[in-house]
Amino acid sequence: MNKRQRLEATVAGKAPDRVPVSAWGHFYQAEIAPATFAETMLDFFTTYDWDFMKVHSRASYHVEGWGFTYEPSKDPNKLHVCTGHPIKTTADWRTLRPLPLSTPAFQEQIDALRLIKKRLPKDVPVIMTVFSPLDVAEKLIDRNAEMLKDHIARDPESLEVALDAIADTFARFVKTLVAEGVDGLYFATKWANDVKLTAEQYGRLVRPFDLRVLAEAKSLWCNFLHLCEDRVQLGALAEYPVQVMHWDVEAGHNPTYAEGQKLCGRAVGGGVGAKTLATGSPQDVIDTARRSIALTQGKGFALGPGCSVQIGKTSAENLRALRKAVEL
Repeated sequence: MNKRQRLEATVAGKAPDRVPVSAWGHFYQAEIAPATFAETMLDFFTTYDWDFMKVHSRASYHVEGWGFTYEPSKDPNKLHVCTGHPIKTTADWRTLRPLPLSTPAFQEQIDALRLIKKRLPKDVPVIMTVFSPLDVAEKLIDRNAEMLKDHIARDPESLEVALDAIADTFARFVKTLVAEGVDGLYFATKWANDVKLTAEQYGRLVRPFDLRVLAEAKSLWCNFLHLCEDRVQLGALAEYPVQVMHWDVEAGHNPTYAEGQKLCGRAVGGGVGAKTLATGSPQDVIDTARRSIALTQGKGFALGPGCSVQIGKTSAENLRALRKAVEL
């Protein structure tokens, strides 16, 4: 099988010739410019011979058009430093308006995507990262989850004005990604878990905006839904229009991938937590990966990190171990 065929079989719930595997993480110093970002993504892909590319853009591309500013990181282990954003009170959410796709941060992602696709072999699936509108809101306030929880509790109506503008913007951006030939989205949310919101709260406040964005990806064949952190609400989001449910089984209280397959009735992804990849031995990585492969019998399972790899802390030996695990 070639790389696309391998992932297609997985999406269909079948056992391919071997489990597909990939990894992704932030290259902070490279991700601020399209050419260096594309080159780094391609080098990372080629070095480890991954089966698909998850384009791991800088997170702030989602919010720079609304006034989020940052000082670029000079350390591979540290985030960029926020230098300003427009939200101080709940009323400020009402000032957000949909962004044009000519916004520089969006154009940078399209430019990088074109460079990547031009040089990748045709059989390599390309998955582009887009966050849930509520996650975009959190990124706009420099990941201040407590502030966002407070605003949700005190003035959800103002936040909904912002979520409407965000969903409108990213629905159009996803439409552009489809036209550029991506194979799927990696649609990520840190809020669909019992630590942040109840399933009822998420369904009422966030789900309608998620689905507006995902509706523009309905023609794609390999959309991932990444549920981040612990106590994820797999069952509540089981009807989302995606082909692969992805989460970190090592987070603490999340289901196994076999349990998730039964619950969601579709392919699943993950396998090795970022902490294991960063601090474990190569054998730890292989053993952890092989457990998940065995539980799913190699059917409908895409191996990778449970969440973003800590690139600056993760050794090449451990990344090679992740790649090797599917050959054993």
